[in-house]
Amino acid sequence: MPTFSCYRRNRHTIMSAVLFLAACSSGLQAQTPAQVSIIGPSEVRLGGYAQNSALINGASGSPVVWSVNGFVGGTSSTGPISTSGLYSPASTIWAGHSVTISATTESEPASSASLTVKVLNPIPIFATGSVTQTAPGISFLLDMQGSGLVSASQLQVAGANVATIFISSTQLQSTISLPAGTTSVKVGVLNPDAEQETPVSRILPVQTVASPTAVPTLTISPASLAFGNVAVNAPTTLPVTLMSTGTAPVTISSAALTGTGYTMSGATFPVTLNPNLAVTLEVQFDPAATGAAAGQLTIQSNSSTNATVLISLSGTGQNVSHRAGLSWEAPGSSADPIAGYNVYRSAGGSSAYQLLGSSVDTQTTYVDSTVQAGLTYEYYVTSVDSSGVQSAPSNQVAATIP
Repeated sequence: MPTFSCYRRNRHTIMSAVLFLAACSSGLQAQTPAQVSIIGPSEVRLGGYAQNSALINGASGSPVVWSVNGFVGGTSSTGPISTSGLYSPASTIWAGHSVTISATTESEPASSASLTVKVLNPIPIFATGSVTQTAPGISFLLDMQGSGLVSASQLQVAGANVATIFISSTQLQSTISLPAGTTSVKVGVLNPDAEQETPVSRILPVQTVASPTAVPTLTISPASLAFGNVAVNAPTTLPVTLMSTGTAPVTISSAALTGTGYTMSGATFPVTLNPNLAVTLEVQFDPAATGAAAGQLTIQSNSSTNATVLISLSGTGQNVSHRAGLSWEAPGSSADPIAGYNVYRSAGGSSAYQLLGSSVDTQTTYVDSTVQAGLTYEYYVTSVDSSGVQSAPSNQVAATIP
């Protein structure tokens, strides 16, 4: 009797051994290949997961190798799939495209099955939002915040698409127009390639801004005028600016001056100034005598603040004598002793020079007290010896009297 590896030593009869041999021999026949099938969703959303399961001959638990588009474990461009069949699409996949999920048995002969999965955008989540008036009128800023938003997300207002600005995956904005008196509006959002049947919507209150009240306001500067010391019959002028700084035109009804020596020019009253326009008054102080002189400028308008403005004026008239001082250096060495100096002057651009003084001045300084305001004078100096002989002229200097 031949020996087989599956033969077990026991006390069975030969007939029993023959029967056992037949049973062992039937196990040596070729095995039928395993049949694989995949159970999983036909869609997966970006940012989400799809759990797939492999059944071998109708039973689960046998090891398989998972791949995406033919790449075991997936790639960075398709997204990974785990050894348990959990698939996450890559963010670079365009929504609306499909990938192929495959499972292959590890045992031989190998058997595989595939499943086509469509990649969709997420369904947007509408968390909060606002509709705020940007200026008096019908222009409003719509701001929607949530999650799952994409660059092509579409905002709707009252069921109609509006121009949508993608801020981020959590925020959308739009500039919209609403009829006057609108207090609330239905706002929705749709994601493309999300197979979203209806927009995700909320009713948002409309926030309006109150129309400002038109107010005329007059601003005046400076608040006072101080002329200081002013020479008699030498007038000085200072400006006063009147500016409309409100939201409505301001009317200046009058401007009146009091005080000796003060005059005004620059505007005729009444005058109306639109917002941001101004007029400048020129106030002049021309004292006819010495001494302090006070005055007042009174301005009246329909300004919402300070309808009557009082501007104080002050100045002092004084007599002013003008002088021109000259100084020079004596020659460093001279064989002929110097007895003194002569000073010469021309006035008003004249080329004719006149000798100042009737005698030789022994000092190296000279004060000309006969000059007049507003004129320019030129000077030069000569040295004189004991015999009255003069040297060549010095360099010329000019002085303008204020």
